[in-house]
Amino acid sequence: MTLQILSFIKLSDSQKDLIHKSGDCHINCLRPKEAAVHFGQIDILLGYDAQMDMDAFLPQMPNLKWIHTYSAGVERLLANENFRRSDILLTNSRGIHGIPMAEHILGTMLSFSRCLIEAWENQKAHHWKRLTAPDELYGKTAAVVGLGSIGREVAKHLKNVGMRVVAVKRKKTTEPFVDELFDTEHLGEALSKADYVIVTLPLTPQTHQLFDRRAFNMMKETAFFINVSRGDVVNEDDLVDALSSKRIRGASLDVFAEEPLPEDSPLWDVENLYITPHHSSISPMYLDRSLKIFRNNLQIFPQRIGMLNVVDKMRGY
Repeated sequence: MTLQILSFIKLSDSQKDLIHKSGDCHINCLRPKEAAVHFGQIDILLGYDAQMDMDAFLPQMPNLKWIHTYSAGVERLLANENFRRSDILLTNSRGIHGIPMAEHILGTMLSFSRCLIEAWENQKAHHWKRLTAPDELYGKTAAVVGLGSIGREVAKHLKNVGMRVVAVKRKKTTEPFVDELFDTEHLGEALSKADYVIVTLPLTPQTHQLFDRRAFNMMKETAFFINVSRGDVVNEDDLVDALSSKRIRGASLDVFAEEPLPEDSPLWDVENLYITPHHSSISPMYLDRSLKIFRNNLQIFPQRIGMLNVVDKMRGY
């Protein structure tokens, strides 16, 4: 039987050809409003539009069997109880973001430790001012909180510049680029050791606002905090307080509780806070890497055995 696939992102002819070679299928590339007339025939949804009202869309897709997302995070989909309890298979693109996100994190850390933003500000003002506080990453300790595929790639990059890496994950396992591993019950111990705290957690009920006043109080006063996971993992008011009171030395946020970040958000004006517009995972290789996972899964979808990145909809990842 020919599977009917709907993609909400325009695919190139070569990308569609590779998908066709992976299974008996027909692909339509349309935006949700344009695709409505096809909903009744769709077997597979490739990509997900965050603006979709799943309560409205699901009844229109009685044949829907599988959704593959281009993102790793799927909390918006799983917020819909009808979808979460359905038999629809969900796979994500976990693993494709590791390299660009690790490079983003390393670049942020180097910018902070080598005072590159301060140097850039001096350049714009035509000030020749030798900086007195540049530091090294070599020999410093980084705590990676959340050791999935992204966290592992981050740990690998940081070990390659001579850092000591501690990490936190739900279950303790042997990890090649980690010097010391803590389970989630010992998060505070990991935070207390770190010069840099890097958050790569999924957003679940257990991680919602995990980084609050209590967590920031566990960190060194010289610690630099980085969040590239989900905005709601952090209590932003508590972070503002921690930075304003110099409880920690600095922070970098790529994700926020509300996006786009409102113009009147107090975060914009906090000293020693670097803001980027949720772009740490962006790469020209992004789509091809996600489609490679999808194509591999499409080949074995009829059996549904051995598929990659299948999301446990009850756990949330």
